[in-house]
Amino acid sequence: NEKGWKFTMLDIAERLHIAKKTIYKLYPGKEELMIDSVRYFFRRAHQQKQKIIDSDLPLYDKISHVIIAMPSEYRMTDFRKVQGLEDKYPRVDEAVREELENNWEPTVRLLEQGMKEGVLRNFSIPVFRIMMTSSIESFLREDTLQKLGISYQDALNQMAEMLMKGIENEEH
Repeated sequence: NEKGWKFTMLDIAERLHIAKKTIYKLYPGKEELMIDSVRYFFRRAHQQKQKIIDSDLPLYDKISHVIIAMPSEYRMTDFRKVQGLEDKYPRVDEAVREELENNWEPTVRLLEQGMKEGVLRNFSIPVFRIMMTSSIESFLREDTLQKLGISYQDALNQMAEMLMKGIENEEH
């Protein structure tokens, strides 16, 4: 959160109070550590989504929370600091892109349930999915949010509200 992708392995070692070579026993380089961190974040996000799906929230609320689910320990993270990742660490950027594209099945089932129950109007789930992933990728790639003084979490919340208003069934 302090340095974005500009951290060093020494920064990590000092923060963990361990020798740098201990980290290198687990990770041959910074890029592998970053990829593992990306995968961990998304595993935790998917766990958070499942908690929401299993909750007693009304269906509309479940959907609006699931589409921007984030593990609680990351809510204060400034994801704007990972801009430029695609140029400096293309393998990490590819891991982020893969994770954004994967594990949509629970969300798709929830969206389908919303349409079936009349909570949502009929719409194209593939287009919705593209809009979501493209927006998130854009938030991570461009410095627009930083220039506008909008936090990543606020941008996610605003995006979710706009998308939900677009797919909700006005009659419901």
